[in-house]
Amino acid sequence: MIRPLLPSIVLVSLLSGIAFAAPSRVRPGEVLVAVADSRALSLQGAGRVSSANGVVRAALERHGLDRYAAFPARPGPRRDVRFLKLTSAKAGFDPVTAARELAATGAFVAVSPNLMLDLYATTPNDTWLFLQWHVNSSGNADAQLPEAWDLGKGDTSTVIAIMDNGFDLGHEDLASKVWINRAEIPANGIDDDGNGYVDDVKGWDFGDHDSDASSEPLIDPASGVDFGYHGTFVAGVAAAATNNAKGIAGAGWNCRFMPLRVASTDSGGISLDAVTEAFAYVVDQGAAVLNMSFGTRDATWRAYFQALVDAANAEDILCVAAAGNNGSDTLSFPAACNGVLAVGATTESNTRASFSNWGPWVDIAAPGELIWSSIADNYEYDFLNQLLLILSGWDGESPYVYADGTSFASPLVAGICGLVRSKFPSLPAAAVINHMIATGDVVAYDHPIGRRVNAFRALNEPTLGVGPAALPAAAMEMAYPNPFAAGTTIAFTLAAPTPVRLRLYDAGGRLVRELVRASFPPGRHAVLWDGIAADGRPALSGIYFASLDIPGARTVRKLVLAR
Repeated sequence: MIRPLLPSIVLVSLLSGIAFAAPSRVRPGEVLVAVADSRALSLQGAGRVSSANGVVRAALERHGLDRYAAFPARPGPRRDVRFLKLTSAKAGFDPVTAARELAATGAFVAVSPNLMLDLYATTPNDTWLFLQWHVNSSGNADAQLPEAWDLGKGDTSTVIAIMDNGFDLGHEDLASKVWINRAEIPANGIDDDGNGYVDDVKGWDFGDHDSDASSEPLIDPASGVDFGYHGTFVAGVAAAATNNAKGIAGAGWNCRFMPLRVASTDSGGISLDAVTEAFAYVVDQGAAVLNMSFGTRDATWRAYFQALVDAANAEDILCVAAAGNNGSDTLSFPAACNGVLAVGATTESNTRASFSNWGPWVDIAAPGELIWSSIADNYEYDFLNQLLLILSGWDGESPYVYADGTSFASPLVAGICGLVRSKFPSLPAAAVINHMIATGDVVAYDHPIGRRVNAFRALNEPTLGVGPAALPAAAMEMAYPNPFAAGTTIAFTLAAPTPVRLRLYDAGGRLVRELVRASFPPGRHAVLWDGIAADGRPALSGIYFASLDIPGARTVRKLVLAR
């Protein structure tokens, strides 16, 4: 819990532009590879690795890269690419040189050192503002959320995955909005759903490799600033409980968030191997939107980030990322990858925030200066950081402060994307990106950061020209019988060979059971649901939703179970 050491006052922080980690810092002894050709690497017993390719084998031996660890993988579209971590105990091992040499062999989809990524957050540096001006202000610089909420408030089945440095899962404004893995039984020490993660009921900690994604102190060694609040702040902007008579309003209103901690306690930051594993988890579990408020300016390894994004895009996951806080046009990754909605930051004066990166690669702009949101309340801050929180607007008791950064413009856009994906569930991720950009407001900024996001226009204007017409068609029939007592048949027709996922959700948006996960030939197919949930128990009477997902499209039908 936060315990005040100083009187409760509201000031504005004088700190700004603090970077969490230096770009291109790498974890020693490790190289990450994405590989599609099984001949490129020979995976042997006891975690040893070699290669039948003489050039690759020579590079591995030269750098002592003789061991591997595989990230979880599942069969499906675009999952022919495997991600592995290669390790070396050789004295003087240089991960950067090794990665370059392996990439030069041409045997890999992508190669990268295990980069330590920067959190794109800064502390406030401006004067008094109304709380959450980004939601609704007297001017025209806000995101037009109240008008948008009149048209759609999102859906509990629409999940916004958030990769960050930890979350206060018991926060008064977040506890009710956390995604729940209903296929997992809490705290029984068993991997009930067989996905390789034990008790991953509320996401996972990929940094410390456990089921607790809670925020922890994360002190920047250079400044002493604790950035442990960051993930909680991001989650609040995107998905805090709205209309609950307390705290703040999250952009996604009814949307839930999937907590994915990608920071490790021992390294003190976010590492690319944790991000890689989190990508595999999101691809496996599925999410409508993925927010990434971190990155690196090191473009050397852009192909590796692109491979990760491609894997998510293939599963129709909309990737949103912060453009970065260096105030320059330097590319930042993963934001600058193809298939990512890159977000720059604006001010209440409707200008580009001075810290926001810019350039033609930035797709859309959103409020990112003096944003009021939630902070972690699950551990005690030291004296210095309590002082900084007070300077950032903390009243000494309520867990909310002001902060700046494209880190916080990004989840605002991610939350709005959640609203759009809820209203237009058949619109594929790539089309949503186009739609978000097309419905933005044209503003003359000093440097290009895209159009300013407009949530009302995004929900109000038609999606003509960006729909899924060119994608494989899937027609889902109404279930019969419906209502039903013992069982119902769900039928669908495919126009081409297509990977299919057919899942059942309850009225609260919780996964009840996955009926189908396989590739089907063209034609009509029928699947029987016997009314049994994933845990083997009969589902209770009530309303359920059948969701048919193919790459780039989703169809939903309502079912009524009346026992």
